[in-house]
Amino acid sequence: MSSPLCPSRPKTKAFPLVPRAPWLAAVLQSCPAILAINWCFQGMRGMDRGELLFRLLLESLLWLALAPATGPIAALLLAHTVNFLVNGQLWVCARYCRFWHRAPAALDRFLREVAGEMRAIGWLEEVVCIGSFGAAAVARHDRADIDLRLIAPPGPIGWLKANLLLLRLRARALVRFVPLDVYVYDRPESLGRFRQDEPLLVILDRRGRLAELFASRQLVALR
Repeated sequence: MSSPLCPSRPKTKAFPLVPRAPWLAAVLQSCPAILAINWCFQGMRGMDRGELLFRLLLESLLWLALAPATGPIAALLLAHTVNFLVNGQLWVCARYCRFWHRAPAALDRFLREVAGEMRAIGWLEEVVCIGSFGAAAVARHDRADIDLRLIAPPGPIGWLKANLLLLRLRARALVRFVPLDVYVYDRPESLGRFRQDEPLLVILDRRGRLAELFASRQLVALR
C-alpha cells in the first residue's frame, strides 16, 4: 500500500473504444481528457433506466430555472456542470489524475457510516458493494473507490426516494473528498453485468433475494 505522501501511479482508464493512434490513446488517458469525458457523459452507461430518467429530469429542472437569467446555452452548460459536481463522480474520475490520493481508512469510515444509515432506512431492502471492497471489505490502496449499488423499491415513490438518497450520498461524498461510485438499479438482476467471480459485499438483503439470485457467488457480510 502506498503512503499518503507518496501516491501510487494513476490508474489506466478503460474506454469502450481504444484508438489505434498511440498519441490519441495517450491523450485519452490524461487527467483533463478523463474529466472532460466524464463531464459530458456523467456515467450514463452504468445507469439503469430509472436513474437515467431521474438525472435527465433533474438537469431539465436546473436548465429551466437558470435559462431566464443566463440564456438557454449557458443554462444548459451550467445545469450539466452542477449535475456533474453535486450528483456525479468527480473524485472517482480524479483517481486517474497524478495529484490524487486518499487514505484508505477514510473510505472505510465513510462506508461504515453510510451502511449504518442505510440499514436504518425501512424502505431500503438491498445494498451491496462490488469491486475491491467486495473482495476485501476494506479499501486497499490510496486510489481505491467505493463501488456501491442500491436496488430501488418498486413503484414511483420507491424510485423517487431511492434517487433522492443517491443524490444525498453523492453530495456528501463530494464535500468529504470520497470517490463514491454509486448507482441505483431498477432490479437486482442488474448486478449480473459485473464479474461473477468476485465476492459481493452485502450491506442489506432484507428479503434474501440477493442470496437466492447469486447463490453460486461468494457473499460477504459487512461487519
